Amino acid sequence: MQVPGPGIYTMPLEQYVKDPAPEPSINSGTALTLLTQSPKHVYQAHPRLGNGSRDDSSRADLGTVAHNMLLEDDRTRIVQIDADDWRTKAAKEKRDEARAEGKTPILTKDYDKVCRMVEVADHVMFGSPLCTDWMEATPEQSLIWQEGVTWFRSRPDKLTPDGKIYFDYKTSASAHPSAFVRTAINNGYDLQAAIGRRGVEALKGVTPTVVFVVQEITEPYAVSLVSLSPQFMTIANERLELARHKWEACLKSKEWPGYPDSIMYVDPPGYYGMDQLDMIPEGA
Repeated sequence: MQVPGPGIYTMPLEQYVKDPAPEPSINSGTALTLLTQSPKHVYQAHPRLGNGSRDDSSRADLGTVAHNMLLEDDRTRIVQIDADDWRTKAAKEKRDEARAEGKTPILTKDYDKVCRMVEVADHVMFGSPLCTDWMEATPEQSLIWQEGVTWFRSRPDKLTPDGKIYFDYKTSASAHPSAFVRTAINNGYDLQAAIGRRGVEALKGVTPTVVFVVQEITEPYAVSLVSLSPQFMTIANERLELARHKWEACLKSKEWPGYPDSIMYVDPPGYYGMDQLDMIPEGA
């Protein structure tokens, strides 16, 4: 079902993923694919263009279950599977049955782990200066708006009623802020922050602070609160504008090209070979 126009909507994740905007829209995942792969990949994956299928394997991920429990306090969509792993036929059948019912399967041993993760995250958030904002924020709203000819969509994990704080919960191998930098770039979290801010600006008229609640998936399940600096956000906005330009060009031409067929010469990253310099013999 498509929405009639710009607004903040309450809808199931499944509806949001199918892109309910009046016209095909761009989200952070689409923007990242445009920048790191090609328009052809975007066309194939987009639900309103190539109608690519969504990979449901991620739905059994610890982060997905923790997300449901922490943000919505909802355990009704979680199905525990009492098995050592997913390799047996019986476990696979139960997993597939849960997914067919729109629920999230998880091994019982992993469910217990997620419960401990949520306890830690709750303790951190209720003890932080953002406690009141976290408690009052509304989970899982869908933001849909238009800029020029382009429709955008974003789905904050939690958004305060005044729009000033946009929370995004992430699980990671390391929650250390410096480690999160590379994770954010590789996974397009910078684009997610940029597009989320623009959605709140368009629909609420305020510029929110995007706060990533980052939690480790191994004990002690440490949590950090991370926000991108003004410099980081400036670059993220520039990257988003580049993705938007590519998106609009493809929609207008109705052409979604893949990679160039000419040779593309690439430069090494700045750190390339630096760890080998001290191994050069003197006088060489």
